[in-house]
Amino acid sequence: MKAGLLLARLERFGDVVAAACLLVMMLTISTDALGRFMGSPLQGAYEFAELYMMVIVAFLPLARSVVTGGQVRMELLVPVLEKVPGRAIYRLTMLLSLASFLLLLWVSVPEALDMIEARETSFGLIQWPLYASYVWMPIGVSLLCLRLLSEIIHPSAVDSQGTEAI
Repeated sequence: MKAGLLLARLERFGDVVAAACLLVMMLTISTDALGRFMGSPLQGAYEFAELYMMVIVAFLPLARSVVTGGQVRMELLVPVLEKVPGRAIYRLTMLLSLASFLLLLWVSVPEALDMIEARETSFGLIQWPLYASYVWMPIGVSLLCLRLLSEIIHPSAVDSQGTEAI
């Protein structure tokens, strides 16, 4: 179970990093709004929040949301489908999700590598290095794919109401 423990720690780390980025994003935008009120806005705050923080907040906690039950789901047929032995429907759902996210990973990794190689930057007064923001999606989706694979092999018991993420 060392692999499961390592995955759980990586997911937890991703959650903590995403929460910290959410805090930094909130402080940056609040400082910018206050600065605009005072006549001296924080240059590049919007780009910083949009290009870096939002990507991290969106993709790093994906894997942990599977374990905690934090994702949106429909439970209309759950009572009926839970009666299938071996959690086959749950495993099939995880397999279909894994296929979808592997496709997303297959597309996003070459794109991220191309951006890193080209050292892509944004236009404008402050030229933000865009290539740095492209790595977070493949990292988050990779963690999610590992979690989905783990769920197919050994499904975890998830409370139907979800649990606290942090």
